[in-house]
Parts: sequence; C-alpha cells; structure tokens
Amino acid sequence: MTAKPSKKSVDAFSDWHWGLEPASVVDWDDSELPDELIECGRLAELRFRIPHSDSMGKGNPSRRKDSTLTLTKTESNKSHLAYDPNHPNERLYVLLEPKLRKKVATTYYAQNPFAEQSLGDIAKFTGGRHGTAKDYPKVKAKPIGICTAVIYATEKEGDGFSFYIHRLGEETGIRPCLCVSEDGRLWLAGGNYTSPTAGITD
Repeated sequence: MTAKPSKKSVDAFSDWHWGLEPASVVDWDDSELPDELIECGRLAELRFRIPHSDSMGKGNPSRRKDSTLTLTKTESNKSHLAYDPNHPNERLYVLLEPKLRKKVATTYYAQNPFAEQSLGDIAKFTGGRHGTAKDYPKVKAKPIGICTAVIYATEKEGDGFSFYIHRLGEETGIRPCLCVSEDGRLWLAGGNYTSPTAGITD
C-alpha cells in the first residue's frame, strides 16, 4: 500500500466496503508486495489444516480438525488482509505487524519440518486460478497447511463494524496453501478464489 493511491484503488476500496471511503493510507515497506493493495480488513484469524507427513494417504483429511492462528486485538489492529486490485484474480495478501512476524517465524518456520520451496512451485502444486508459478515474487517459503478460512474485521456501509468469515474452497474444494518465509511473512499460494466487490468468493 502506497502513500499516494490511485483513483482506481480508492474506488476499489469504496466498492469493497459498500460505499465507504478509505480513512487512511498505510505505507507498507515490503518490496515483494504489489505497489497497491486494497485492505479487506484487519486480520483476526487464519484457519488451516496441517498435513501429516507420517500419515500421507491414510485416513480422511477432511475429518482433520483445523488449526488456527488467532491475533490479539493489538496484533489485529496493525495487521491486514488485503488484495491486489490489478491482479486478474485479485490475489490475497497477509500483512503482519513486525512483532507478530517474529513469533510466526519461530513457530511456523523454525519448527516447520517441511522443505523450503519457491512460492510459485507451491502454487503450481496446489492448483486453481492462482496455480501459476509465473506471477509470484521470488520468495522461498515453507508450507504450513491448506488455508480453510480467513477472518477479518472491518466496517462496511450499512453493516457497521463486523467480523467476516470467508471459507475457502467451498464450491471447488481447491484451497490455497498457507506458507511462511524465513522472516515470518505469511503467503497464500494457489487456490481458486477471487476477491470481487461482493467479497472473497470461491
């Protein structure tokens, strides 16, 4: 998100929030992100299903319980779920505040048994609209698990301040992979969702 958003981005924010104008602009220092992102809302929780490397092919993965990354109010107020209005499939991005990134790096990267791969390769393996390896930043990351839902808090015209839950892969079953890079940044690779003004859809 840049200090001087384009009119297109301002209009996209207003459409997403059902007529509300953006109250502020955040200059987020990360060269791997697109120049402009639209905030869906303050990130509250991520739900994901961790693969079991010792039981591949055994049991029913759909019966496994989701794990959650739940942000405190302080963490949520400084973290964002955002999308790229210039991407043909409106790719989602997770922006974590610095202290939380350090915790995420320790919990989900340092203790992660899976091998580091490029985001593009993870996306290609995951599949869906976002399954191309060509349009991801050249970032190495470890898969955490399949992202089943994102929860964010925001205000929309006529709806007030609310929490929104978007379950991914509801129709197609193709969910993005939640990944973490060594510096604690979280990424969504692959998946079949889009982010039109009606909200995240799959």
